[in-house]
Amino acid sequence: MMPPRPPLPLGSWGKIRRQKLSSGRWRARARYRDTDGVTRDVEAWGNTGAAAERTLITQLKDRQEHVDSDISGTMRLSELSLLWFAEIETNGRAGRRTVDGYKDTYSRVIAPALSSLRLNELTTSRLDRFLKSVALDHPTTARHSKIVLTGMIGLAVRHDALRRNPIRDVDSIRLETKQVKALTVTDVQKLRTVITKWQADPDHQGRPRASDLLDVLDIFLATGARIGEVLGIRWQDINLDATPPTITISGTVVMEKSRGTYRQDHPKTNAGFRTVKLPPFAVATLKKKIHEERPEPEDMLFPSSTGTVRSPHNFRRQWRDARAGSAYEWVTPHVFRKSVATLIDQEYSSKQASAQLGHSGTAITEKHYIAKASETPDLTDALQKFAQQETPEELDN
Repeated sequence: MMPPRPPLPLGSWGKIRRQKLSSGRWRARARYRDTDGVTRDVEAWGNTGAAAERTLITQLKDRQEHVDSDISGTMRLSELSLLWFAEIETNGRAGRRTVDGYKDTYSRVIAPALSSLRLNELTTSRLDRFLKSVALDHPTTARHSKIVLTGMIGLAVRHDALRRNPIRDVDSIRLETKQVKALTVTDVQKLRTVITKWQADPDHQGRPRASDLLDVLDIFLATGARIGEVLGIRWQDINLDATPPTITISGTVVMEKSRGTYRQDHPKTNAGFRTVKLPPFAVATLKKKIHEERPEPEDMLFPSSTGTVRSPHNFRRQWRDARAGSAYEWVTPHVFRKSVATLIDQEYSSKQASAQLGHSGTAITEKHYIAKASETPDLTDALQKFAQQETPEELDN
């Protein structure tokens, strides 16, 4: 018994048959398998057999283009990149800063090496060599490039232009594990002294916003918030009548090339929307500012010199100036976040530290934000044997 004939591939046709009709015209016919899996007869006519066949082929190709995706294996990566960026900008799954970061990585790193290649030329080995060459000097950039390429080529896979995503099998990119470095309570006291002296220096007095660095530091330490979250706090987010007083982290300051610096009305993540309870030193700082500034509820807690949203870039530059030449030149605003997490972990647990920082779980907090020295097991009983005294009789034997 003969095995059944295999079906036509989706979007393809079988043998074309010509037939001359009694009217003198010619008919060309073929079986075409549509994307719904149903095979149908398709016909076309012409004055000659060749003309009828040409018309039929044109119809069949039009039928293919109608149902097939615009993305194909022969498309170049540069063309695919435009479609992918358009998709992620419209589906809302990535923020403006994230999309800008993807575009920057593509234009600086990926495009010079791969943009002219067709999708069916993006083999696992070729992508593996590319990422390894980038990782030699810039492993973080290589990992970000892998993220961008995974998304782009994933779009081609979803449109059946490729059977699988070749980048998923490239070798992993190893980043150097950095030890979490945080400030101790003593460090914070010494750092306050450094900033106090800097603010008291006549050369710095009168500079825009040069007098409030200690106030910003207090809110960093009281909340564990990100720099954008701290600069995004409005007076209406503060409740000094609560017991204890609170700040609600409800937004963050972002910077976009097309829009400049502005307050985004939601934090970086869903878990970042939180209300934190304030220690007395932060309450004292806020009451002092109220007495001195008489702010309105809609005013920013830490505005720019013109009363608008303060740029994180400008604050970082000012912070670098203030700590320059001290033993704390390594301290960035993000170090305060790690210091808060470390102290809370020591006094309570990583779960409470994670909640304070606005993380969705403890894994990120424990890996990237809590400074811990490695601790050996308690082997003191065994080690104590080195100190045991033998009796003179035992030594003689």
